[in-house]
Amino acid sequence: MKMPRQLGLIVEGNSTKSVILRYPGLADSIGPIKASALSVAHRVSNFIRAGNPISDYEDLGNCDLVLIRVPDASVPRIVDGLCASSLPMSGISFLLCESWLPSEVLSPLKARGATIATLLAVPAQSSEWFALEGQYTAVKRSKRLLNSVDASTVELRAGTKHLYFAASAFAETLPRALFAAAQRSLRRAGISGNHLYLLLEEMAQNMFRDITRGSRAGWTGPLLDCPEEVARDYLVRLQNTVPDMAQLLSEQLKLAEPFMLQRIQKRSKKSAAAGVKQAPASPQIGGLPNLS
Repeated sequence: MKMPRQLGLIVEGNSTKSVILRYPGLADSIGPIKASALSVAHRVSNFIRAGNPISDYEDLGNCDLVLIRVPDASVPRIVDGLCASSLPMSGISFLLCESWLPSEVLSPLKARGATIATLLAVPAQSSEWFALEGQYTAVKRSKRLLNSVDASTVELRAGTKHLYFAASAFAETLPRALFAAAQRSLRRAGISGNHLYLLLEEMAQNMFRDITRGSRAGWTGPLLDCPEEVARDYLVRLQNTVPDMAQLLSEQLKLAEPFMLQRIQKRSKKSAAAGVKQAPASPQIGGLPNLS
């Protein structure tokens, strides 16, 4: 009788904060657990209350999907260890979990017949999301596993994790400095407490709504609504009163201008092709004072 295929786990490092291992119901599917030592595998098994510790990679032979949850620095050694083993890899998918490393780091396993993918937890308020990137078979198996425990997934094209990295940096990292500057500006304008944070939230939500509607291709807010002569006057006043903030704003506008103009031109071409008249999308930032 043919044995049913199992879910395997290769684990190292601190697993107590692992999103994937703590996800409700997922650990119940885990069978063989391989760690740096059998005692460590026993501890992980006790922690997740599932799985059976194994000593050798060869004991993963009955798995069709193997989760690799290890520190990034350990990945090359784990891959080398798997390649040096006599584990038949054809038919096995390896999923590198909770790592920014691209699926290419598992290429030696792919060369031996395995399929490979990576997984990242996506920050979300309502529920856990996971981003999958890699080969079709590995992604499909991983998605099936996650969907079975009601986890939501998004699929990235293989080899595009760098684009997801850029998106995350643009949406989560870079705005922090800009929102801190906005917060400081509102405080200097006399707004504080709950009103300050509510106003910041409304500004951010308005920007996001505008993007999701696709109603405007160019600049929004004061850069769209404020007359150019007033905008120039405000930037000069800002330079005279808070020069470091003026410098930050000026630099950010000049960095963003080529990208935004490109968006405006693309939208204008589409509208022209459809016979739709376009209103002016924004003032020319190049006409504003150079504060650098």
